[in-house]
Amino acid sequence: MRIPAFSIFTIALLSLVSSTSVAAICPGYNFGIADTGPSAEDPELGTWEVFDDSCSVMKEVITSNPCTEGTFDCSPAPITFTGLHLNGLNYACRGDPNSGYCGGFYIQVCCRNDGN
Repeated sequence: MRIPAFSIFTIALLSLVSSTSVAAICPGYNFGIADTGPSAEDPELGTWEVFDDSCSVMKEVITSNPCTEGTFDCSPAPITFTGLHLNGLNYACRGDPNSGYCGGFYIQVCCRNDGN
């Protein structure tokens, strides 16, 4: 049985696209922040991770209060992250309906450089 060339080409193209595609988070932003749960070392502490748009972890914060650690700025109650300080730069953060997931963790806010 002979398979048409179009079918082989289509299958090869779909395989290539699906193997090289990356699910970006926070379109138009530099980073996303997720609460990744209790710390493996100390379950009394929480863990928050800063992801780039390809879901690589850029910073991990393990603390009982992420708002006082120095990496994040927080709003008054209801508390959300409003800023990120990373590698000497400041980023403004806000919720975004297109934020997505990294490693199964929901991205709570997206952060973009505010020029500072």
